[in-house]
Amino acid sequence: MTEVMMVEHETIPIQKIISVACRNYMAFDGLHTFNFDEGINTIIGSNGSGKSSLVRVIGQALSDRKSHPWGGNWHPNFSSEECLIEMRFIAGDKEHYLRRVMLGDLTTDLHLYVDEDDGERSFYRDGQVINYFKRLKPITTIDGFENSRKDFFFWTSGKTTNVNPLFTKSKELIAGINQFLPMAKSRVRQLQIVGNDVMAEYRNGEIRHLSTLAGGDGKIIFVIAKIFNIVQRIEREELSKVVLMDEMEFGLDKDRLDGLYSVIEGLASKLDCQFMITSRFVTRRLNPIRVNRAKIPRCYDGNPRSSMHQMIKNYMNSNPGLIVKSPPYTTKFKTKYTFKKGSFKWKP
Repeated sequence: MTEVMMVEHETIPIQKIISVACRNYMAFDGLHTFNFDEGINTIIGSNGSGKSSLVRVIGQALSDRKSHPWGGNWHPNFSSEECLIEMRFIAGDKEHYLRRVMLGDLTTDLHLYVDEDDGERSFYRDGQVINYFKRLKPITTIDGFENSRKDFFFWTSGKTTNVNPLFTKSKELIAGINQFLPMAKSRVRQLQIVGNDVMAEYRNGEIRHLSTLAGGDGKIIFVIAKIFNIVQRIEREELSKVVLMDEMEFGLDKDRLDGLYSVIEGLASKLDCQFMITSRFVTRRLNPIRVNRAKIPRCYDGNPRSSMHQMIKNYMNSNPGLIVKSPPYTTKFKTKYTFKKGSFKWKP
């Protein structure tokens, strides 16, 4: 009779990611290696440089599936090369070394080495690694704060926006936000619960309903509350202490961002969490990790079989009745100008 191995799900928290290396994965052409510190790590780069790709590399490496879509604007059919992901991380007070080889979104080879307490090293391969990963508690990934706003303290219906009643009942959350608001350089001094509503008190004494705040002020409170809730849940349920944050900066100016980083630094230190945060700015950022401007998605490159221009051309050929015209530019522009010597005025 075949013995069935029972797998305990999500029992080992991931405490820290030490380093990640990848080759030919998403935006990274060739071999790239990234080392991470404790606390906050800021992934620095301009638009399209590969910040989100690095965040996805970490999630892909720890996936408990053999087939895992790349996501974003990337499609594995545009990659005919083998991809390699390597990672060193601490989980359950033991150092782990992972090696994952992929072709497109399919894992073809998977190795995991675990340093044991007795000095020996355990080795897992392929299906054994998948089963082992099912025991790891997942890391927290926040991809775009704005997308989850209505699921947190705003309820949106049509053109109206109301405060979620669950938010108004959490005095612990309100107290936590008020604790970190001074560090955030926000114009709001504190939040108050008045009846069934949450009111914001500005530094000049003005009081407004939370749902009526300006975009920057409201988002600062929203982001602080979101992060505070996450770290509280990590501490309460002993979850993995690694948090990936992508696209946090939209809608915030530099001053507010600096204050927000001070808040995250305080939370990371207090609860011993590791944050990976993508950013377009390097000034006053902790542990900056630069990503180079990498290759663009294969669907936009010069390959005639996968080029976006060729795709559009094929679509036009398959729809002969479709007519695309340029605007009828009929205005004639005069480009000849004369200049009279000794005058400071142009005379057409």
